Amino acid sequence: MCISVYRNACQMGYTPCIGLTRTRDASVIKIALALIGILIATSARAVPHLVIDLNSGHVLSQQQAFDPWHPASLTKLMTAYAVFGALQSGEISPDHPVRVSKNARRQPPSRMGYRTGTTITIEDALKLLVIKSANDISVAIAESVSGSVPAFAARMNRDAERLGMTNSRFVNPHGLHDRRQVTTARDLALLVRALHLRYPRYKTLFETPSVMAPSRTKNGKLIHRIYYSYNLLLERYRGADGFKTGFVCASGYNFIGSATRSGRRIAAVVLGRDSQTSRVVDAAKLITEGFQLPLNAGQPIEQMKANGPVPSGPRNMRSVLCTKEARAARYEPGAGQAFVKSPWLLERTVNRTPLKVALLGRSAAPVRLARVPLPSFRPSIVPRPTVVQEPQLQPAPASVARIPLPTFRPRAL
Repeated sequence: MCISVYRNACQMGYTPCIGLTRTRDASVIKIALALIGILIATSARAVPHLVIDLNSGHVLSQQQAFDPWHPASLTKLMTAYAVFGALQSGEISPDHPVRVSKNARRQPPSRMGYRTGTTITIEDALKLLVIKSANDISVAIAESVSGSVPAFAARMNRDAERLGMTNSRFVNPHGLHDRRQVTTARDLALLVRALHLRYPRYKTLFETPSVMAPSRTKNGKLIHRIYYSYNLLLERYRGADGFKTGFVCASGYNFIGSATRSGRRIAAVVLGRDSQTSRVVDAAKLITEGFQLPLNAGQPIEQMKANGPVPSGPRNMRSVLCTKEARAARYEPGAGQAFVKSPWLLERTVNRTPLKVALLGRSAAPVRLARVPLPSFRPSIVPRPTVVQEPQLQPAPASVARIPLPTFRPRAL
């Protein structure tokens, strides 16, 4: 029976099966089976998804799309949207400097780890935000654009409200876990559709799977390193061109992926999956099914309503995904080397060169001004007299015409 469950789970695409289908190690199989049992039990509780035609705005399929969920690094899509708006309005320019502060440097991984004072342009910062998903750069962007993280979060919430993201709230720009930071699959679909329609010129950020950026070794030497996106749909699915991944223990593995075929662009929002690979397999399957539907299928996202009771708060996935057993059995590949076996995906084909990032150097720390006490005696200020121009008493003499003397002059008597 255990072997039957194991084989069935493998056919369903559960990631503990990867690399274990030929093993005879009883202990390895026991761990995998334990995790599979947890995953099957978890799958009985629906996790959210939504598939949307980004051109028409029609929802092609959905499940629990109004359930509150922690966005994790999908938050960075909202961060990028806010920055795009600031660029479009002229509030900042493409070469606007983004400086790594002490606060930014303190952020936990994933991060770039640049020294305090390191400066890059906002355009290069966006590459690290979207592709590398760097938390320190997210904070540096927020501080450079709005002056502080709370001020930038307020900007994010204003933008979300204008988009109709009625069940979302943001308190930071990177998505590191905060119980107050909540969204829904429906709201995230509104966001990626707005990115698609309003900011197509930034599409390269979301469809490029790698970025080359300066990095320091342990001995302080500066080298250039390639960082890969965790969007495993890119280079493995025909027409794949976006968007972003996210993970914290509380949220599980979140993902928004998209693809374009014959001018039709479809995106899938999947939340709360059990691994890097299961989220991309689910998204690929949902997008494929979306392309099989006619162009007029679905209903406008603005007309959607919850099809059942909505939980009062987001589910916490920590007890399922972040136990010692779950971590031991989970397949966690490097983003550039992941192997995903699925009928919905192709073998990886490298088809894009990395985007490049350059450092502008380290800016000087701000000078602290000495606090000099004011003297107890302060002389009264005597106002300077106003100089009045004396009026001219006589007008300047008018010039007199020179009249020639007559040639005939009478003789004097």
